[in-house]
Amino acid sequence: MTPSATQPTQEPAQRTSARGWAGRVVLGVVAAVLVALAYRSPLWTSTLHAPQYPQGLRVIVFGDRVAGDVEEVSALNHYVGMKPYDIDRFPEVKLWAPTVAAALLAVGVSQVGGRRWPGRLARLFLWAVPIGVLADIQWRLYGFGHDLVTDPRPALPLEPFTPRVVGPTRVLNFTNTAWPGRGVLLLLTAAALLSFGPGLGRALRRLGRWLDQPVGTRAGEGGTA
Repeated sequence: MTPSATQPTQEPAQRTSARGWAGRVVLGVVAAVLVALAYRSPLWTSTLHAPQYPQGLRVIVFGDRVAGDVEEVSALNHYVGMKPYDIDRFPEVKLWAPTVAAALLAVGVSQVGGRRWPGRLARLFLWAVPIGVLADIQWRLYGFGHDLVTDPRPALPLEPFTPRVVGPTRVLNFTNTAWPGRGVLLLLTAAALLSFGPGLGRALRRLGRWLDQPVGTRAGEGGTA
């Protein structure tokens, strides 16, 4: 076979490979930016509503601190026998910076490793970070709701309960509504980009078009008379 016959075949393959690597690099950069932005973003927010607080009291949890109406909520916690928010009681906050650094490293390993096991493990780690954050917060909320102060007796003692990490929790005349913060959403988006690539946007657009179709005319919903 002559060089002139093989060259046209090799060039398209090389261009395809170059485009594939360029796409990986772009996705990796975008994912790394999302992970970096998550470092200083809120991981979880809760809003406490009560008749005496119609505007609500907010608690905002970051990776290394708690912000918002912390003093007011801690005073209410004392009133019902719950312990105050004290960041020094949460040793895992010291792991936040190393965790984000490890997530940034995982982005690079994911793009270099591709479909091989190092890349798969890296993407699994990226999914585990935001899920682990919410699991840790839920564990802490369980402790707040069960490790109640009984001596001295609080003004309005409660039975042990479990506040929800997502959604509303009602206790007495208080309703606390909690949601994942922007940092968790950024981490989930980074993991989704690396796991599903450019096809994620196309899949979401197809899903949107499918949902816009009238019921009964959607593909795969054919019925029988």
